[in-house]
Parts: sequence; C-alpha cells; structure tokens
Amino acid sequence: MDKEAASIALALVTVLAVFAAIQPILPANNQPFSELGVLGPSQTLGGYPTSVVAGTPFLLYGYIGDHEGASGYYQLLVKVGNQTTLVSNSTYAQAPVILTYSRVLENNQSATFPLNLMLSDQGNNTRLIFELWSYNVTSSSFAYTGLWNQLLLNVTSH
Repeated sequence: MDKEAASIALALVTVLAVFAAIQPILPANNQPFSELGVLGPSQTLGGYPTSVVAGTPFLLYGYIGDHEGASGYYQLLVKVGNQTTLVSNSTYAQAPVILTYSRVLENNQSATFPLNLMLSDQGNNTRLIFELWSYNVTSSSFAYTGLWNQLLLNVTSH
C-alpha cells in the first residue's frame, strides 16, 4: 500500500473512532410526548356523527398514548360546550364534564377504549371537548397536558 492510501485509511479510521467515542454522549433526539385521539364508531379516524338524538346513547372511541419515558396515569375528560367555550393548548375548557376515563400506561404503551356518550340538551353546534390530563406526583393532582380535540354535533329531539 502506498503512503497516500495509508494516510487516507488512517484518517478514515480516526474519524470513525472519534464518532464512535462521542456517540454515547450526544443528546438523543427523543422528545417525550403523550398522544390523544378521538376515533369514530368503527375505531378509525373519520365516520364521526354530525347529528345525534338527545337522550340517545352514541359511541366514539378514545385513544391515548404514553411516550414520556416513564409510566403515566392519565385522565381523558369529555366536556360539553358551545362555540364560545374557550380551550387551547394552555387553557382547559370551563365546561361540564360528562365522562371521565382513567388509565395507567407504561412508557410506549397506548390504549383504545369505548366512550359511551349521551347528550341531553338539544342544540346546533354542540361542542364535545376531549382533554387529556396526567397525574403530577409533585402536586398530587392531575394537570392539563394541553392536548385536546373536539367534535361539533347537532343534537336533535328525534
């Protein structure tokens, strides 16, 4: 092997050795996160009802996922509001809770579960608000994660 090829091989080995040595100390690009989803009656995205009859049960499905790096205790709150009900990633809705679902999930675990719902008051553009809360050990209480979803429904008498 000539001197030039040996120099290139040595440079390549050096670069690979440096890369292998620093790899364990480089920060991982893993951002912890939780997931919230609302699925239609066939457990898929879509097929959501647009109109329901007051006092008649209907079915949706909830989905939550834990990718926080540790086990988590979650609550999904289903609330009833209207078009003026404020909700955002930083503010939870000030609205009546009609259903609460609680679940402990291991890291990288998810759960899909039925939400048997019923609305009693008629109205157009009734807003079903789905909020994800997680248990905060430090404060010994549930805290709003900032994850929410909504479904607008017309609630009829027949």
